[in-house]
Amino acid sequence: MRKIHAVILCLICTGRAVAAQDTLLPQTSVNSPSQQSALSEAAGLLVLDYEKITLTNGGKFDLFGAHYLHQLNDWLYFGAGLSGPLVEGNYGGFFSADVTLHAQKRVFGNWFVDAGVAVGAGAGGSSVKNILALSGDGAYIKKYFGLGYGLENFNIGVNYATVGISNSPINDSTLNFYIQKPVSYSVGSYADSGNTLSPWDSSYRDNESIVSFEYDHVSQINPTGKYTGDIGLVSPQYSQFFNDDDYWFVGLDLGYSGLIWYNQAQGGIGRRISLTPNINLYGQLGVGTGGWVTDTINTGPGLVVYPKVRAEYQWNNILGAYFSAGYFFAPKGTSKNWTLGAGINYHFTDGAQGGIADAGHDSVLRGVRLNLFDRQLFNVYSNGKKIDNLNLAAVQLDYNFNGNWYVPFQIAAATNDFKGYAGYVEGLVGLGWQSDLFFADKFQGFAQVMYGLNDIGINPTYEVGGLLNPAIGINYSLSEKYAIYGQVGKTVSLDQFLKPNFTNSFENFSVGLGLTYRFTSPNREAR
Repeated sequence: MRKIHAVILCLICTGRAVAAQDTLLPQTSVNSPSQQSALSEAAGLLVLDYEKITLTNGGKFDLFGAHYLHQLNDWLYFGAGLSGPLVEGNYGGFFSADVTLHAQKRVFGNWFVDAGVAVGAGAGGSSVKNILALSGDGAYIKKYFGLGYGLENFNIGVNYATVGISNSPINDSTLNFYIQKPVSYSVGSYADSGNTLSPWDSSYRDNESIVSFEYDHVSQINPTGKYTGDIGLVSPQYSQFFNDDDYWFVGLDLGYSGLIWYNQAQGGIGRRISLTPNINLYGQLGVGTGGWVTDTINTGPGLVVYPKVRAEYQWNNILGAYFSAGYFFAPKGTSKNWTLGAGINYHFTDGAQGGIADAGHDSVLRGVRLNLFDRQLFNVYSNGKKIDNLNLAAVQLDYNFNGNWYVPFQIAAATNDFKGYAGYVEGLVGLGWQSDLFFADKFQGFAQVMYGLNDIGINPTYEVGGLLNPAIGINYSLSEKYAIYGQVGKTVSLDQFLKPNFTNSFENFSVGLGLTYRFTSPNREAR
């Protein structure tokens, strides 16, 4: 079984829900001056941290982490993130994903104290066999406390941290160094989804942001690992412009063919050159961590560098299609790869290039739900044999695009082992329908169908193919922004029905329970 996927966070770290905006929204009118929008300021912290770990068997390991922490009150934060190795050890492809409860309080001057706990899942290894030794049961926990100092635009600090995975040699107390960037952005009430903001009544200006969905074909250059073939990647990316032309980004690369669940996560900077109103060129440089297991794809300790260029044709102010070419390599490993890809850009608000502040064109408030929940799999059958139940930590982002319809994206990773291996993960995307609020505006029902893949085997002969996951559920309102989330679902693999002589299968029932954070984000209307 492969390593846990960084993607759990991704959708948290890269989604519009946590995008830092340098320009805050004032209160603006909806449809007419007498109708006021419920836009309000939300705040949080973007956190990068690094620690070196000595394994209990004496080996070397390090973890570089990226988290978003949403501010709940003046001292308490809740969020999620991922961590992966960079330059220590030989475990390229290892990832941990967690949810974090963080407390931070100023004590005197610019000094503050902080403490927190992060729980989640993690897995990886230098080989398939080594996953058993390095990753244990896969249940990850980190506890920390320390001291920080606030500078003009960011905070720095150091924590004393304990980091461990159950029944794993990853179990150490160490110093954790971090940098924080306080961010703020504006959100509207989820109940206002579908309403418009009039540009004549709004002084809203904001740099552009882009969500990209890309397919990449990876060709390995003189591979030295056990896998020497090509890889098909699905590559979502979030880009935030900090002026008209320059942007920072975070992105993921997820293997869905060739080497299923190969994974990378990277961040970096880029620049756009507009040749015509409809044709744009992009160049970017990403640095991150990734791989599979080291003897299969040799990224060494995990550090990956990834320059890429894109050529986009923009149909309207929202959608653009592009081709891409890139080259990624592992400086401390032997992996070198060319990539060719094609994708879609979804353009959000901007001020300088005809965004929602343009006179005569409105923006629309789109509903977003971020669901964090525990998903229990019961009656789990693999190739017709019943196995132990699985406990998944799940993250689902629901984007309301038209009336009651929404697109759900879900990543879920197991916090216990699957057939003895840590790192079981599922990735799903689909279509959903939600009801209007009912019973005193407390309940909202939904039904959804998703398709995706899971990480079920240690080599392609164990793969079960695509998964179909229908589910129904409810949200019970606790407040305007928060709700209790619950769902029941069924998962069944499809290739057993679609391919002749295909015998691998996987199915289960599931129950999910957790918390929803919901809001609206102002986006462009097409023109």
